[in-house]
This record gives sequence, structure tokens and C-alpha cells, in this order.
Amino acid sequence: MAKEIKQLVVGITREGDIVVKSARGRMYAVKKSADLEFGCEELFNDVETELYATIDTEAETWECTSIE
Repeated sequence: MAKEIKQLVVGITREGDIVVKSARGRMYAVKKSADLEFGCEELFNDVETELYATIDTEAETWECTSIE
């Protein structure tokens, strides 16, 4: 399995987790890493641009390390 994967960001939960959509169409929440600053403001800055989360799959609980 890959160490990092990129998935489409589709939302954010009340708890601040990032909601992503996999290539197969499944949506799920991923925890943010402690140093990642991302919230609703960044999500809705430019609604025409797709954002992709880089997810560390080697962490015990998968976590989002960056958003591009």
C-alpha cells in the first residue's frame, strides 16, 4: 500500500475532520494532523477549485497532512 494518497476534499465535520471522497466514490472523515491549519474559510475561498488532501496511510489512524 502507498505511504501517502491524495483524495478529493468534499467537506469538513463539526469536529474539524476533513471529509474526503475516494476514487471508488466512498466518502469518509480523516483526522487533521496537529500542525495543519484548515477550516471552513479555506474550504470556501474558491469554490471552483478542487482541493486534494494528502493522507498519511502509515499512521495508526490515517491523518491528513496537507491540502493542495
